[in-house]
Order: sequence, then C-alpha cells, then structure tokens
Amino acid sequence: MDGKQHNHRRGLVALLMTLLLGGCQQDNRSQEPTSTLYFNGKIYTQDGQRSLVEAMVVEDGKFRYVGSRQGAESFMTNATRQVDLQGRMVLPGLHDNHIHLLGTVALPMCDLDGQAVDLDQLAAKVKACLPRYAGQPGEWLVVNQWSPYDGNTPTANHATLLAALDAVAPDNPVVLLGADGHASAYNSQALASAEDQDGNQVGFNPGTLAPGGVFERFIPYVDLTSGVIREGARSAIPVPDSGVLSASDERAAAQYEQILPAIATLMASRGITGVQDACATDFIRQRLLSMQARGLLQMRITAATCFHEDDYSGKLDIEGHLAKATQVRNAFAGNPLIKADAVKIFLDGVLEGDPFTVPPFLPNAGMLENYQNPHLALDPDSGRVTITADSEDAGSNGIVNYREADLKRYVTALDGAGFGIHMHSIGDRSTRVGLDALAAARASNGDRGIPHTLAHLQVVHPDDQRRLGELGLYLTFTYAWTTPQLAYDMLVTPFIQPTRAGQSLSEALYDPLGYLQQALYPVESSRKAGAILVAGSDAPVDSRDPRPFENMAAGIVRAAGSDDAFRASQRISLSEMLAAYTINGARAVRQGEITGSIEAGKSADFIVLDRDLFALVEAGTPEQIADTRVEQTVFQGNTIYPAP
Repeated sequence: MDGKQHNHRRGLVALLMTLLLGGCQQDNRSQEPTSTLYFNGKIYTQDGQRSLVEAMVVEDGKFRYVGSRQGAESFMTNATRQVDLQGRMVLPGLHDNHIHLLGTVALPMCDLDGQAVDLDQLAAKVKACLPRYAGQPGEWLVVNQWSPYDGNTPTANHATLLAALDAVAPDNPVVLLGADGHASAYNSQALASAEDQDGNQVGFNPGTLAPGGVFERFIPYVDLTSGVIREGARSAIPVPDSGVLSASDERAAAQYEQILPAIATLMASRGITGVQDACATDFIRQRLLSMQARGLLQMRITAATCFHEDDYSGKLDIEGHLAKATQVRNAFAGNPLIKADAVKIFLDGVLEGDPFTVPPFLPNAGMLENYQNPHLALDPDSGRVTITADSEDAGSNGIVNYREADLKRYVTALDGAGFGIHMHSIGDRSTRVGLDALAAARASNGDRGIPHTLAHLQVVHPDDQRRLGELGLYLTFTYAWTTPQLAYDMLVTPFIQPTRAGQSLSEALYDPLGYLQQALYPVESSRKAGAILVAGSDAPVDSRDPRPFENMAAGIVRAAGSDDAFRASQRISLSEMLAAYTINGARAVRQGEITGSIEAGKSADFIVLDRDLFALVEAGTPEQIADTRVEQTVFQGNTIYPAP
C-alpha cells in the first residue's frame, strides 16, 4: 500500500445506503436466458486488433459470437433474448491489479475515512469514539483510515499529534491505523506497551530506542515526538488490530463479515470483474472464501500471498516461504474464482516524509542518492509555504528490505516454482535491486513466460526504465497519482531534489531540469521501452473507491490539468489505458485466455457505459471520462449490477 490521501468517493454513500436498505444477496443476480443477442452497440473488444464491433451473442456464460449483427443473427433461436444497446459503449470487465479488497468499505468502528483533519478535529473525533468503542479505562481504541501525510496540522490547543491523543484519551491506549498501510500513530499509553522479542513490556522510549537499546533496529521508524511509527516497528505494540494486512482475531472477522456484501456491490458498480489482492493473508483468504460461500464473489481474484513481516527482521526464510506459498496455491488449485499463484514482495516503504518537523522526518523508500534535509515553514494564517534555508545531505538513502543476494535467491526460487511475483517498489534503488533479482531469475531459470509485476514505481532511474521493457515486465500504476498535486508533492520532492533559501515552492517542486522530471512515474517511457502497462487503484489508499474512470481520466493524453507540462510526457493514449484495464490486466494474472477481452469462447464478462470515452477524447473533453457511470456489469453471462 502506498501513501497518498485524496478522497474521490462520489456516490458511495448513496450506494451503501441502498445496500443497508435492500441488502445484496446472490439471488438478486438476474439469471439471463441461455442465449442473449446484444446488438447496436459500440463494442470495444480489446482483442489483438482492438476491434470495434456492433453485436455479440452470449450463451452459457460465454461469448459465442462477436462481430456484425448479421453474423450474430445466425446464432439466434426462438429462445434467444435480444438486447438493444442503443449505441452505448461496451468494454470487457475491468481488472484492478493492485487492490486491498477488504479495505474498500468502512468497518463498523471508529473511522477517519482518509480525511485530512487538523489536530483539533482529530481530537474531537477520538473523543467522540471513546465511549462507543473503548468505554472502559485501559481498553484499546483502534481508529481506521488515518491520513499520515495530509492534515494533522498543529493548533493552538494541540502542538503535536501525540499531545492531542494524550489530551483526549489519557486512560486508554489509542492507535490510528494509517490508510497507506505503512504508518500508524499512537498515544503515550500505547507507546509504553511495546514489547521486546520475549514479550516483556519495555515501551518505546529514548532508552529502548538508543544505540544498543532493545529497539535499536527500529530507530529510523519511530518518532517519539509525534507518536508516529512506520513499517515493521509497529509489530512491537500488541494492538487488537483490524488493519487490512494485520487483522486476525474473531472480533475482526465478525467486523469484516458485515461489509462483504458492500464490497461485492462496490466492485460490480465500478465494472470490476477481476482483481489481484495485493497482499493476501490467511485472514483475507478466509474472508474471500466466505464471500464465495455466501454467493457474493462476482469477480475473479488472484490472492497474492505475502510475508510482510519479513521487513526489518534481517532474516529471510526462503524455504519456509516457498512451502507456505505452495500450500496456499494448492489449496485453491480447483477453485473457479480464487487462485493463489502469485507472491507479493515489499521491497521498500514510502517516499512521503514530513518536511515541517525539526529535524524533518525522512522517507524510507530505497533511493540511489541520499535524501535531502529540507527546511520548509508553513504560515498557519495564509497557508503559504516558504523555503527558509538551503537543504543539505541527510546522510541516508532509505532502506531496501532485503539483502541483494537474498532477494536474488528468493526471486529465483519463486520463479522456478512457477509463481508470479508482484513487487511493491517505490524508490529508484529498490527498483534497481528488484530488476537485478528478476534478471538473475531469468538467467537461472530461462524465460518461462511467467508474468512478473512491479507496482507503484514512483521513481525509476532512466537506465532502469529501459530494463523494465527489456525484461517484458508488467507495471501496475495508479494513474491518478501521476498528475501534479501540490499538497502531496511537497511531502516528497524536497527530500529528493535540493532546495534553496528563497526559492519558490513551485520552482522547487516542478523544476524542468530536475531528476524527477525524467524519473517520476515513467509510464509512457517504460511502455515505449517494451514494458506492459496494467492498472491498480491501491484502494483503500488514496480512496476506498477504486474509481477506475477517474484514474483513466488522470492518466491519458490531454487529461484534466495537463496544461501543466511537468508530467504530460508520461501520459498515455486512451487505447493504451483501456488495454491496461482489460486484456493486459488479465494477462498479468495469467487469465488472458479466460477473460480480459470480448472474444468467442471467453467468459462473458463485460460492462456497458453511459458514454463513449473515445468520443470525449475526440471532442477535447477527456476530463469527463472521470464522471463515467457503469450502467450494467455482466459476469459469466449474468447481470451482477444493473444501473438504478
């Protein structure tokens, strides 16, 4: 999961209210006649020729014919139903190749919904949640979807995040679970509960976090001033965790079971019929099986096994990981909708830091060059940010979670065993190390045609952009993140590019000669080099709603805001974007022979839209793609989402 906080969940409240009133049961799916003729449409097949046809015949859950109306009519019988598409655009069902499915709908508990709030607002929310969710002294209050990088602004009442939490919850341990999956915030009671490897409560404090202390290895990831802890250091605090990647107990299971119908409806309403859950634990796999048993699984899922506790342990149990991944793969081998033939690897952390603390709280993604220590000041009255002094070398270039030799052995073993590998890689050094490992696997095992994927790729050195293509890798971008966003960019760029006192913030962030101009989110340059683009929302990061059409609009040529030329060169055509969301997405998880395009013999998975996306591009209004509504979603020939 990555760290960006912007809420674009239009219409989701109404959607969930509909759920609450009407429910979502398997028998609500309309069972189509054995044969259905769809005609008078603009059917973008996404086949090898990217054909546009007008008709298709669906029979027994598959496409029997795709082409002209005249050709389709030859397959009609007296029992064939006819559906006039009235000129609407039809696409294959969409694929989201990097999502955390159980996080896409809020749990019935205290939740900040990823909103940027100041410390007064945060304190008020925590205070309101306490009597309902942690009514007794000493009882944990767990708060979901906290935004680590946007908001948390000091106020006259609360100078720091830690102070705010301590003030409103002096008698309860409190944890704010970050929406990015990489950071959480704690109050003093919670910090004091940290346990050593023997289970002794020793707490996070200056002594245990000093060189030679119990938690020396966690020094880069714990900020005692704010109470923010990142990555694997969070494992030292025994939280009754309901986080997507860490939930395990019966209480969490009951909470997640309540939201499974809403998850099914949300995916269907967005036209998504295939996903890769980007870090599937035993807990998550059990919920997926529960969805299937309850008739709620109306999509194909690749549940990528992950071992996220590897990070920072200093040990890599390759044999144990391979055994576990194989066991899980075998357990789902006969499942028609869920498979587990991929493994997720977290190569590094995130590039967001806090440039307003003294000293600045550094990012931790692995970079080729050392981070900068920026000096930024925020005027609370005007909101203006100024650069007060020249930045200087911070003496750290972040962390890659695995030793290079270990990662090569690990990746080679996984590839040799037939697993697709899905890597979280943010920094340029992490990507280089990942590419070296994949190249080593290729050299050892040969090219076996197994699709391997790198996700996020926030910063990639130009040399490695070419290597992405040479290795024929699949690249999972969240395209909305590729456009300039001032509030977010100031949390990243000043740590990577030097800044000067008196320099304007805009010049510092969007320097046309800076390294990031050629290295940041290299979508089009990597595609031209031969890499294959797919799409992933990383929901619930940024937004619970996977919002595929907003992502499309942001990532295509002449997208909204593209008058800013800083990243315009990396935007792609609508044709390439649709391929990323359909056939490329299916191929990335080895399902291209089953789905991903509208072709005879494939599963009848398709969506009907309320507008023609290509017409919007031709009219010079591609930004309107963001407002696209799915009018109908069909999965295996059955309508699973009709428009209200």
